[in-house]
Amino acid sequence: MPTFALIDGNSFYASCQMVFDPSLQNRPVVVLSNNDGCVVAANSQAKALEEGMRQQYGQGGYHAARSDSMMFQPYFKVAALLKKHNTAVFSSNYELYADMSQRMHTIIGQFSPHQEIYSIDESFLELSSLPIKNLNEYGQSIKQRVGQWIGIPVAVGIAPSKTLAKLANHIAKKQTNLNGVLDYSSLSAETQAALLKTIKVGKVWGIGKRLSAQLEAKQILTAYDLQQACPKSIRKQFSVNVERIVQELNGQACLFLDETHPNKQQIVSSRSFGQWVTDYDFMKQAVASYTATAAGKLRQQNSVCKRITVFVTTNRFKSDKPQYRNVYQIPLIYPTDNSVLLTKLAIRALKHIWLDGYEYHKASVTLSELSDKGALQIDLFAQDPQFSGNPKSDKLMQVMDKLNLTMGKGTVQLANSGLQQQINWRMNRNLMSPRYTTRWQDLLTVRATLDRIYAPNGFHF
Repeated sequence: MPTFALIDGNSFYASCQMVFDPSLQNRPVVVLSNNDGCVVAANSQAKALEEGMRQQYGQGGYHAARSDSMMFQPYFKVAALLKKHNTAVFSSNYELYADMSQRMHTIIGQFSPHQEIYSIDESFLELSSLPIKNLNEYGQSIKQRVGQWIGIPVAVGIAPSKTLAKLANHIAKKQTNLNGVLDYSSLSAETQAALLKTIKVGKVWGIGKRLSAQLEAKQILTAYDLQQACPKSIRKQFSVNVERIVQELNGQACLFLDETHPNKQQIVSSRSFGQWVTDYDFMKQAVASYTATAAGKLRQQNSVCKRITVFVTTNRFKSDKPQYRNVYQIPLIYPTDNSVLLTKLAIRALKHIWLDGYEYHKASVTLSELSDKGALQIDLFAQDPQFSGNPKSDKLMQVMDKLNLTMGKGTVQLANSGLQQQINWRMNRNLMSPRYTTRWQDLLTVRATLDRIYAPNGFHF
């Protein structure tokens, strides 16, 4: 029988911030979305402020995307409450989170030869091939090592299917007596049933908001109700995917690890602007920058694209402002991963849709019709062979990628990205913390810490 473990970082973004600042351990901590718009992560102390939010706005005036947390609340609505409780508020530090995620998954991968990195803070392991005597102790070992090595608290759910492992992980987080680890199979059938009855059907992995409403309309309200449903009847009323979820809830593994990390079928680079963009030159810089970012990701997975799409829009929530949005696609004769060529095409697309007189809020660049980079059959009569496979162009891109990888993102970039003028359109991150692990000048000074600790005893550094 398969045995799966799901290891999930607790409040991952907030935990990454707390690792490098011990003074945050007993304070509420929240992390904001792009342009410091909404709360996207909160530690347990911040989530405990939920009742305070209801008291401030009233039950009728408090509406969250998820009713059980403050997640996705606009920051301006909760800023006063967070300040009142001495909450540490941070802009999203994506460079830090990505690096800490890689470190965490690397540590977790030491516990099994079979690992699926499911998201930035979640990993599945397959454990049945290992000689493990006590799964709960093994889960505690994972939790202890991740916490000791990088300081990120994790929860571990272990079960005979991936869906049950997700639920076990959820329960391990909620019940403090479990110390962050739950081996679902070690529980009695009565206890398993009792736990599943406490979990709303919408919390089951793979059951979205719309599907949960349809299930609830048929009096399938909890994970237990779904587990007890007839698989064939569920398949007839809904789909084969929901039938598989029912089987998974009954301990029959239908979903297995995906260890291959397949290439993306399209690559999107998109950001909301830190301030309104009304000048074409600034929009051109933003589109060029987004295109270069997307092209870099394209090369990372050794792919080429045959279509580029540029999209611009005003803020649809500003109903008092003139509204405009448009999109333009350009197909390529030959697939490419060249930043210079793709940027030229993106700017050409922008010219087709740009209109003066609007306050633009966002732009995006999409690379699609992707394929693996390899041998290219060129047109015998092509007058522009440089648009096809070009060794000089490939070497230029390789040098640029290597410099940016070793010397830091943005060390070398295309001039049409705007260089220092990016301040006119780039994303606002006014509450940004240092990039402790990816930027030399942001490294913590250990010497200062040792001075503070050992100087009273006569040690000086």
